[in-house]
Amino acid sequence: MNFILHLGGNLQRGHTAADLAKWLPDAKIVVSSEDGDIVAFYQQQGIDKSRLIIDNTAWDTVTNFTHTYKLLKSLNCSRLFVVTDFFHCYRASTIAFAVWGGRVPLYVVPHEKSLRPSDESYTCSDFFRALAWRLFGLLVFSKKVRKERQPNYTANDGHARWEIGF
Repeated sequence: MNFILHLGGNLQRGHTAADLAKWLPDAKIVVSSEDGDIVAFYQQQGIDKSRLIIDNTAWDTVTNFTHTYKLLKSLNCSRLFVVTDFFHCYRASTIAFAVWGGRVPLYVVPHEKSLRPSDESYTCSDFFRALAWRLFGLLVFSKKVRKERQPNYTANDGHARWEIGF
């Protein structure tokens, strides 16, 4: 089954995800940690709510992937389209590869054509964080970032064997 992963952080990415969903009518859309009334937003774009899966447990790009991996795998994901901003594509594809490891074809679909070079500085560390999660079940994260973006998260959510916040 095809899945579209709408990475949180920019509700406008939903326009691209909705356009892609119209092109792939069998695909489900997984929205990872996005604020606002997501269901209403997608319904306004002509997407039925039965095609939506909302997961608000992630607080950064690595956890967007690690927290949706088991869900997508259990739903027999055969192809994954990741929708994010253009500047974020390189980092998102690197993390996606570390998490999925070539298990399914991955396509990163850019939403807009802007470039923020500062995003590249996180790529290496995020790749190794995602790889540590895949190989050892270890999720390494910033406590400050997690607290700011996901204050209600508990380590018992089963997304990792071990979690280390620094």
